[in-house]
Amino acid sequence: HRSQVGAARAKRTRPRRRAMSRPLEQIRAYYEALNTGDADAVAACFCDDAVHYYTRLGPHTGAREIAEHAALGVQHLEARWALEHGIEQGDEACIEWTMTWRDPKSGARRLDRGTEWFRCRDGRIAEVRAYHHGGPKNPSGDLLGFDHAGRGHTTLGDSD
Repeated sequence: HRSQVGAARAKRTRPRRRAMSRPLEQIRAYYEALNTGDADAVAACFCDDAVHYYTRLGPHTGAREIAEHAALGVQHLEARWALEHGIEQGDEACIEWTMTWRDPKSGARRLDRGTEWFRCRDGRIAEVRAYHHGGPKNPSGDLLGFDHAGRGHTTLGDSD
């Protein structure tokens, strides 16, 4: 009995190691931070040397640049992001996302959809490869013929 008590006491006094979070946990924390518009909270999700690549503009490099760009979206576009679905393997993950925002010229509510591939390192996001489409024939980027609402994805009706 004494050895069991001593072993239990020894376990309690050992310093606990911080468990590394899985990529989707890191990404969920990032999306929560995105929606606050708090650049410091967003930057904390990224490695200092992280890179965020886009299909429509040049990459943002470093946690601070990525975070400040995200904060501008909240401040000037009333942007809100939803993580719709995600899968992970090892230190990588891929998600589908929806972003609702307000067009600063017309005031109209808009909705964009896309996917992002993430690479994580040391419990933070090291790389984002964001794929997004919204052109004149399909400005929302919706998958044509896909029932977004029926699958529980965010729609403009959800964001008003």
